[in-house]
Amino acid sequence: MEEDPLGKQLPFGENEYENSMEIRVPMYAPKVSGMKTYSSSPDQPLLGVPIREGTLWHLSAQDRFESVNFSLYVNGFAFSTSDGLEASVSLSPFSLVRNCRFQSGECSKLKSFKVSLLEPDPCCYFAVRSIDDREAEEERSDWVLSLSHTILLITDSLLPPNSITCNPLRGVPRTNRRLMAGYLIHRDDAETVMVVYCELQAPSSDVAALVVYENELCQRVVMEICICETSVCQDVVGINCSCFMVDSHQFASQSPSERKLWLRALSNMKVKLQNKAPVPSGEELWHYRAAIREHIAALEATQEARIVKDALLREVRKKDEASVASGPKHPYKPQAQLGGDTDVPEVTKEPNLKHESGTTETTATDTADQEKTGENTSPEGQGNQVSL
Repeated sequence: MEEDPLGKQLPFGENEYENSMEIRVPMYAPKVSGMKTYSSSPDQPLLGVPIREGTLWHLSAQDRFESVNFSLYVNGFAFSTSDGLEASVSLSPFSLVRNCRFQSGECSKLKSFKVSLLEPDPCCYFAVRSIDDREAEEERSDWVLSLSHTILLITDSLLPPNSITCNPLRGVPRTNRRLMAGYLIHRDDAETVMVVYCELQAPSSDVAALVVYENELCQRVVMEICICETSVCQDVVGINCSCFMVDSHQFASQSPSERKLWLRALSNMKVKLQNKAPVPSGEELWHYRAAIREHIAALEATQEARIVKDALLREVRKKDEASVASGPKHPYKPQAQLGGDTDVPEVTKEPNLKHESGTTETTATDTADQEKTGENTSPEGQGNQVSL
């Protein structure tokens, strides 16, 4: 007999799943009814009033920045030029913000950053200009953190709070090998994201599984992603980013810390598979869950109160789960709302930006200011990061 974190003795083996303390049967409606699907299109209306305003420089042509009035909203941003042209962009859980540096030309003198709407889509490049280099660096850092917090706010608005658990469900045998489970956002296709309930299961033979359900009652399986020793489980590089990938599937968690927990659990399963470890016993499963519970408790202890109660993205009609199982299919090419004129600030592609002369290349490269901006790294190492 062993004791659980609450102090009650628990049996090992198959009897573990019949213990009333280990299994808590939900006697209430699920936190998410059905599968909530939201539009990730960048042309959604911006909500409320600006939460921050200021002057930035926008890359409006190759190797040329121009001054714009920039306004950050709770679900996106807008900017306008001195001649009155305007653009607005709504963000999504899979939007990314990163510092970058131009290697030559006038752009190299600015402290620049980029906002990627949805990988592998075009990026918006902005920059800060100041006589004092340190002052410019601090101002850029403030803008980057503000944008990254807005993206996390959007993500948080779509997910129910405190959803991670390790407990199998009584009466649902398919959850008996659960290690951890919780709500995540899945990038459904080029224009939609879906809130799904994901469960990481311990290996039953030579593969583990990430099972995707409609909700936490686990009555309906949407898809099952096999985790083998060659599976690709990696984070997405971005400031305060909570996105990660499992093979071709893109997910977003409620916070970067929660993403780290998911990736660590996935990485541990891959290591066991690579080392040909035997199928874990009931006792081993109990110890795995106990270790994960410690991390869950640490997450909940540092979790901040929710600021927004309603979803910050537009809900759309539910899609067939077959589209979820296949992952994103088509590259997305958003059209910014730019006041009806073609000669206006535009979303530019990266990274090879030519000088106006057309003879020399100016390349924007991402900087490694991770310690200053709070960017997380993958538990599987730098080689597993996704460069956008």
